[in-house]
Amino acid sequence: MTEQGLREALRGQVVPEARESEERGWRVVRAAFEARQPARTVVRPNRIAVALIVGLLILAVALSPAGAKVADLVSDVVHPGERNAQPALTSLPAAGRLLVTSAKGPWVVDQDGSKRLLGAYQDAAWSPHGLYVAATRGRELTALEPTGAVHWSLSAPEPVTNPAWSPSGIRIAYLARDTLRVVSGDGTNDHVVARGVAPVQPAWRPLRGAAPAGQTVVTGPGTNVVAYVDRRGRVQIRDVDANRLLTRNPPGPAPTELAWSNDRRRLLTVADHTVATYNARMSYRSPATLSTPRRWTIRAASFAPGSHRVAVVETTGGSASTTRSVVLFGRTDAENFLARQLFAGPGRFQDLTWSPDGRWLLLGWRDADQWLFLHPADGRVRAVSNISQQFDPGAAGPLSFPRVAGWCCEAGPAR
Repeated sequence: MTEQGLREALRGQVVPEARESEERGWRVVRAAFEARQPARTVVRPNRIAVALIVGLLILAVALSPAGAKVADLVSDVVHPGERNAQPALTSLPAAGRLLVTSAKGPWVVDQDGSKRLLGAYQDAAWSPHGLYVAATRGRELTALEPTGAVHWSLSAPEPVTNPAWSPSGIRIAYLARDTLRVVSGDGTNDHVVARGVAPVQPAWRPLRGAAPAGQTVVTGPGTNVVAYVDRRGRVQIRDVDANRLLTRNPPGPAPTELAWSNDRRRLLTVADHTVATYNARMSYRSPATLSTPRRWTIRAASFAPGSHRVAVVETTGGSASTTRSVVLFGRTDAENFLARQLFAGPGRFQDLTWSPDGRWLLLGWRDADQWLFLHPADGRVRAVSNISQQFDPGAAGPLSFPRVAGWCCEAGPAR
């Protein structure tokens, strides 16, 4: 029998004279309390006495069979996180490299766990094949190599955020406050595409087919099509090269996130209480919709590579002690969104990032200061602790939890 199985078996046994033990413990606590409180006398609480009383009370509860369950519950709430987690990131469970943004700036994490800080930038995004990184700093947009070497930089009229590199490799979309701008991959032809845009990262439609071997850029009609959200909460799809609006949906719940399926047949929109998948014409006739009760908030959602399966993070609770999150995973091809629970725990989850081969899902567990690598096919979980310190070394104040900006590079079919 395993250690865990033995613990569960012992917890199921009735402790002899458990009730009597609880009563004796309470009598001891009460006697100690009364001995420290003279009648009709107002005294200042003695810290040692209070500590003694609390300690005796905890001991009395712990001696009861229910005490073990209460202790487990308190431990989960006070110290959330997966047990037996690795103390540091030493490798990724699948091929590729991570792009991680932190208070120090963006980092590139290789498969062997080695990390490289690119500089004091803010938002960051991979190019299609991971050859470059687009990063922002104030009003500057910069193209870097994964080594940190700068290829070019431009200045925008307003602060720059949310860069997104097109699958063709020849366009970068970004926001300058509420304006959507696009620049060529070599840093030329920077221009305005749309105004009155919401602060949501644009999502480029995938290419119709894979790029030829050895080719890093693709051109042709309909190659560079981008989806974005306007200030009225509408999703608009525009052909950037032709400067033509292809379609848009009516105003609705304002999306906070957009993502395309690899086959470009579905566009995923994430709002506070709704996850929806549209077809290419922004119609609800064929896709499914997941709506949550008002007490739950959807934090993130992501298509699994090479499929229409979607992972979703939902959170409920108004305080640190009551907050709980779950990860759901289901298919959107059916009329209803059929999902199963992958993982649940106290606190807040954030970020859903798939490995390029679609086998592993990286989840950020902010309150546990952990990354979880989930394997949906067989339920395996690999946990890594101390994430904040690893991406904010030498911080003088409170540590900040990093965000995952992408797992490079081209995605293959999910298995």
